[in-house]
Amino acid sequence: MRPRSLLLPLSLSLLLGVAGCDAGDHDHDVIGNDVVVVNFSFDGSDLDVNTDATVGSYQRSVSAITDDIFDEGAVLLYADGELILDGGAGTWTALPVTQGVDLDDDLIVDYTLTFTYSYDVGDLYVDIISSATGTVFEDLPRTDFKLIVIAGGPSGTLRGVDRTNYEAVRQALGIAAE
Repeated sequence: MRPRSLLLPLSLSLLLGVAGCDAGDHDHDVIGNDVVVVNFSFDGSDLDVNTDATVGSYQRSVSAITDDIFDEGAVLLYADGELILDGGAGTWTALPVTQGVDLDDDLIVDYTLTFTYSYDVGDLYVDIISSATGTVFEDLPRTDFKLIVIAGGPSGTLRGVDRTNYEAVRQALGIAAE
């Protein structure tokens, strides 16, 4: 098994205790042109939170992330923009992304949440990292995600395409609009 790269080091105990795949989510795979799209969602109650409540982690099995994908393909993850940038339904934000949280509407950021991801063969890991201890991750709303797994690497297919722009990636890969 390859080591998993994270933006912040996490203890082995946190990695071993992450939440599993929630089969109740509205996930479905769309396969075509060597592209797999997996739609899923989770909320704060689905996260495994570390002891000082600074990191919430979610893990799901993704059979489309194979050795070939790991070595030569690409894995992109987008979150519904309604959560992260108040973009509304149909707006997708590429991870990683950081947002400020204003608890008392005084226009001052009280802490930040960084949404990041990593993957290994067969698994996707989503981590939400807080700049404050004692974060109440359980209050995070259910959020939709789109995982795009591309076989053979994106060098030709996505050459010149802004990978942070879901619509541009969707059009370049021929993924049907919703």
